[in-house]
Amino acid sequence: MIVAVLLGGVALGATGHQLLAAPPSFAETPLYRGDLTGIDKHELIVSRLETSPGWSHGRHYHAGHEVVYVLEGEGALEVEGRTAQRLQPGAVAYVPPGHIHTGRNTSRTTPFKFVLIRLHVKGEPMSVELE
Repeated sequence: MIVAVLLGGVALGATGHQLLAAPPSFAETPLYRGDLTGIDKHELIVSRLETSPGWSHGRHYHAGHEVVYVLEGEGALEVEGRTAQRLQPGAVAYVPPGHIHTGRNTSRTTPFKFVLIRLHVKGEPMSVELE
């Protein structure tokens, strides 16, 4: 009886570990950040992002402009009021300031890699999360 309880506990612990696995993540590598001549209160930020399979970014918006250039993998961008945009290598997507949007890696097996170009308003949060 004790052996059965111990084995059950080990099995449950292993299953629980899988249930509590870390959510899909992303890594951002800054490539450039600097002021823009002639455009007061803004800066240019260029980053390379790599997301894990299944990653998603919930509803959010930015005070500045955002441009995505896809390098590898497949994703989707949904901007409220627009049709969802499929993102494949070579695709470019634009999100205007203040527009609520979501993004995700549509693959369960491969990373989604892209360059993110932001015309950021200094002093404002990088992203305003809504969920």
